[in-house]
Amino acid sequence: MREIMSDSLTPENGQDSDRYYEFEDISYSYDGVGEFPVPGKKGMDRFLPLLPVKKIHSKIEGLGDTPLDKANNFGQAVGLTNLWIKREDLNPTGCFKDRESAVIISAAIERGHNSVYVISSGNAALSTTKFAKEARIECVCIVPEKTSQEKKDLILKFGAKLEQVPGFYEDVYRSVIDRDLPGWNVTSGQNPYRIEGGKTMAYEMFEQLDEVPDVIVIPSGNGGCLAATWKGFVELKKLGKTNKLPKMVCVQIAGAAPIKIALEEDLPYVVLGEIEDSIAEGIVAKESYNSPQAVKALKESGGYVIEVNDAEVIHALKTIIKTEGIIPEPTAAATFAALYKLEEPRDTLVVAVNTGDGKKMMDEINHLIQE
Repeated sequence: MREIMSDSLTPENGQDSDRYYEFEDISYSYDGVGEFPVPGKKGMDRFLPLLPVKKIHSKIEGLGDTPLDKANNFGQAVGLTNLWIKREDLNPTGCFKDRESAVIISAAIERGHNSVYVISSGNAALSTTKFAKEARIECVCIVPEKTSQEKKDLILKFGAKLEQVPGFYEDVYRSVIDRDLPGWNVTSGQNPYRIEGGKTMAYEMFEQLDEVPDVIVIPSGNGGCLAATWKGFVELKKLGKTNKLPKMVCVQIAGAAPIKIALEEDLPYVVLGEIEDSIAEGIVAKESYNSPQAVKALKESGGYVIEVNDAEVIHALKTIIKTEGIIPEPTAAATFAALYKLEEPRDTLVVAVNTGDGKKMMDEINHLIQE
């Protein structure tokens, strides 16, 4: 029988504890896992031995099992001969957050919660709303006022209560945490079940390639997707599936890259002052609430952070549409912009994660590609 353990983690390196950065980490007794993935199971249910829920309660089609596509044309543009794209944009709401939401709403059901709330720059709110609606759980989404109107319209369409707050994501995050709202907080950085859902992407990559990638490139605001992917591969190693681990590369916006500074200064997290806004709204960051986990992943994997600016994101957006027919949202396009700066040999097996679908915000995409 598997055993699930939960440990409280606080920042190290002598930095004062900050309640915004206190989180739990869920771990397992790997000796009791058995055959993994579970034979005969489909979807995320085949990963249940390493998930903290009894079952995935959602029946929403298209969850997980996203394609891993070889990108020869874009690879040629950036000088990489073995480039693959993990198509998280093909999840039900067009975002990797659906993996997290499937697990976290399943946990809400099993824990008896009838209401949840999420603080989000857009995608996590949209995803949580869809899965909560299916489970008949009330959902309150708190987003920055500047979140794209198309995403806000979809959140309302799915039946959530929407609250808009002025400022950057971090301003919203801290103000809401301080209010101690009713319901279960399912926000990234505040709830460990999100990491647990996100790590299933690593299991799929390993299945699809039949090996561990050399490098994985992921855009990061909070750092949760990067930390989750790293955790998934670490667990595969603990299970004896592989001895190899990937190098993790984090993509952040130039001038708004707290994970980069934290890594360089050997700190678990930093809080920046004034920052510039960006079209890549999902990774504009004064601070990253999964930073301690993300920095740990970067250190352990020998990884690094690449900064990109809006001009580079727009160029990459136009190029990936032209070469591969993929329309990423600007936040996801930052991944492809970073590939031009990747510090790796041409034949490196690289997986770039397309974290979000641009078709949810085509008005903005059309405006950007016409510039």
